[in-house]
Amino acid sequence: MKIKVCENGSDQKKFLAFRSRVYRDRNLYIDNHYFMLKEIFSGKLHFMKSLSFSPVMVVDDREEILCEGIIAVADSLPEYVQLCFFEALNDTREAAALLVGEAEKTGKRKGCERLVVGLYGHVNYGLGLQDSHFESANSFSSPGNPKFYNDYFRGMGFGEVKLNSYFTHSLDGRLMRYQKILEKLNREYEFRPFDKKQFEKDTKIYTDLNNRCFMDHKYYFARDPKDDAEMLKELFLFMKEDSLIFAFQNGEPAGFILWYPDYNELAKPGEALGTKHYFKNLFENKRIKTAKVMEYGVLEEYRGVGLPFALIAHVYDILSNYGVSQVESSWILADNEDSNSFCRAFCDELYKEYVVYEKDI
Repeated sequence: MKIKVCENGSDQKKFLAFRSRVYRDRNLYIDNHYFMLKEIFSGKLHFMKSLSFSPVMVVDDREEILCEGIIAVADSLPEYVQLCFFEALNDTREAAALLVGEAEKTGKRKGCERLVVGLYGHVNYGLGLQDSHFESANSFSSPGNPKFYNDYFRGMGFGEVKLNSYFTHSLDGRLMRYQKILEKLNREYEFRPFDKKQFEKDTKIYTDLNNRCFMDHKYYFARDPKDDAEMLKELFLFMKEDSLIFAFQNGEPAGFILWYPDYNELAKPGEALGTKHYFKNLFENKRIKTAKVMEYGVLEEYRGVGLPFALIAHVYDILSNYGVSQVESSWILADNEDSNSFCRAFCDELYKEYVVYEKDI
């Protein structure tokens, strides 16, 4: 058993193929990371220019992959070395430990203080490993790892950062009781969707709001509009412009909310979501029943006036036009009391749990 660094196209193909091997017998998982990994390997992503990264595999004596991951350090998050896109076969605990050890060595060499597992370069690309509801399919952009991944890391001395999501089973008009409050907020703020005709300008608004709203968020570091332009261009292959709503007061950006249908409903278990599903959505008009509220951000000076409530109300109004019947939230840090209180007030139940693993090196 040994460490093998992916050094060429052949190794990268093996790295990608291993994902299919891990999930081919799991009848729930849709792979949302496959095409992002292809983009990473292409070397064309602007975001990757601000990271040092190394795709690494642990192989046995026959050169068969036992586990793999990408070891990365972000220029703007230098205290952490990340083990991203971890995948492994069952009963390969020793191989997983060897990969973790390799990440620790890399981190020490680069002057990092901690190792984190479950961060995908930046929080905007994902955070956490699934830690509950293993019998449920993963929604778009959510992990769907086997349970034994958590067993591996819990046996290696990691601390845990907990996250959770929420679910709403029916858009039942529950917000109508707050109609007067919403009318007041709609008079005080302007709400409009992302405008692809002014893509660069609106992308900068989105990036600036993210950087101002989340700068104190765990693991967050400032984004470049070019990074978000890459991400939004891919998302807009699927989503409509009204999936990203901005709030303005007196012409100045105050907040935003990003949602999209659960496009994993278009794919079959074991598939990697991609271009063919875009055309399936476009031409077959398959009804997607679940919406995913990915993120919302409100500048601090507007948080106490009900603006998050007005943003989610706008999304609910939009969802009624798409035939969506239920809503899932993205991950929320378990210690983020403001966001959790908001979701407890407007959602039906606490849903999936996620975990990030972290340790000193």
